[in-house]
Amino acid sequence: MMIHINIALNISTDNMMHSSQVHRFLARRQTRRRLTNNDIYGNINLIDALSSMSRNTRSGLSLVTALQISVSHHPCDLFAQLHNLVSRGLALNTACHKILDDMSESAENSDCMMALHVIALASEVGGDIAQQLDCLIDTLLDRSQAKVERQTQAATATASIRLITWLPVICGAWILSDSPAVRHVLLATPLGWTCLTTGIGLNFVGRTWTHRMVRS
Repeated sequence: MMIHINIALNISTDNMMHSSQVHRFLARRQTRRRLTNNDIYGNINLIDALSSMSRNTRSGLSLVTALQISVSHHPCDLFAQLHNLVSRGLALNTACHKILDDMSESAENSDCMMALHVIALASEVGGDIAQQLDCLIDTLLDRSQAKVERQTQAATATASIRLITWLPVICGAWILSDSPAVRHVLLATPLGWTCLTTGIGLNFVGRTWTHRMVRS
């Protein structure tokens, strides 16, 4: 009886090892196929790619293997570039620092730079890598939500700017077309031209100044 149990356990273990090896082989093949197409994916899938890495490291895989599987399932430019450097023989932390050195500091690259710093630190220090990646994902989600809220507020402010600046122009044009006396004063006297020029100039200055405030 014990012999049969041991044989069954050995067969189950062999099947699990074989399944894991097949999974890694297929992931490696799929990754190679994706990266040889020279496609540009963008970094929209960065959070999904990090979530995949977190799940794989939590299941016991190494950070490099988790990166490879993540690239195959959730391709993004950052991880594709990182995987290319690692496949050439560079250590993961060295590859992260190399990409950081070549990356320009801007608001568009802030999430990628944070991800590279965390991955490099996790590769150097170790510890609970899955928890570190989860904290990174939470931070990126919070920043993404804050960015969406700022964009919504900016869109509301832009709509208000358009209303405030175009409403006087529309009302003034309607009054000019409706009243000959007002039309004569504004278009036929120096005082009218002065008022008209001053109003258009103030409207333009206010619109430009408010646009700069929204963009900043």
